[in-house]
Amino acid sequence: MKKILVPTDFSKLSENALDYAVQLAKKTEAEILLFHVYTIPVFTENSILISTEEYLELEAIRHLEKLKESVEKSNPEIQISYTAKAGFPIEQITDYANKQLVDLIVVGSQGVGYIQERVLGSTASSLIRKVEIPLMIIDKHVKFKEPKKIVLAVDFAETDDQVVLAPLKKIAAKFQSHICVLNIFTEAAVIPTFGEIAESFKLEKALKHTHHTFFEMEHPDVVLGINHFVKKNQIDLVTIISRTHSLIGRIFREPLTKAMTFHSLVPLMVLHE
Repeated sequence: MKKILVPTDFSKLSENALDYAVQLAKKTEAEILLFHVYTIPVFTENSILISTEEYLELEAIRHLEKLKESVEKSNPEIQISYTAKAGFPIEQITDYANKQLVDLIVVGSQGVGYIQERVLGSTASSLIRKVEIPLMIIDKHVKFKEPKKIVLAVDFAETDDQVVLAPLKKIAAKFQSHICVLNIFTEAAVIPTFGEIAESFKLEKALKHTHHTFFEMEHPDVVLGINHFVKKNQIDLVTIISRTHSLIGRIFREPLTKAMTFHSLVPLMVLHE
């Protein structure tokens, strides 16, 4: 892990995500890339538009420099830089992340206390759908803790496990983590298909050389089942694979869904095919 991108809007929420990213960067010797997107209001007069754009850019740089100085003061070993761009946040974040070849994006989330039905904030949920880089979502109450126990929530849908799970395996190796491979099934006594059995063997092979254990649990609700497992087993990080045609992937791609709490307790890392 060489580069961690931290989008910020200078809120307490994004500052908490930055704090988490800094602690992670200290452990992994990664560089922090601060990124802010400012939106230019639409005016009819060109002179007003130009002066407004210049002002917004200067204000963004001023705030970014202040954040950078704060991080460097308490963490002099951290390499940190910043960039400000005008435009639409999701498009600019995605474009910048791809151009900079970042390894991880760390973004803040309001959590279930903000709007009870929303799983994630609009920026985080949009990034899940748009970006193909590993994404770590940090709730406003989450503080950094070494991820010694990690849940990998799976449904044994077909995927290229070797490639998709590479970021998770790197984190697990760095922190000597134990990966709990969790499959929640909603119906009792369901016989697994041949494809699911084949995928479980592929997953076992992909996780070779990691400390891991497979768990199965019946629960009528996948999300609540993950919640229960996280709390019961004192999990430090939850990981999912975002796929269009999978049960877990559909849950996290829905703009509105039932209230979730596990990412309010621990960070949520989203991997992509």
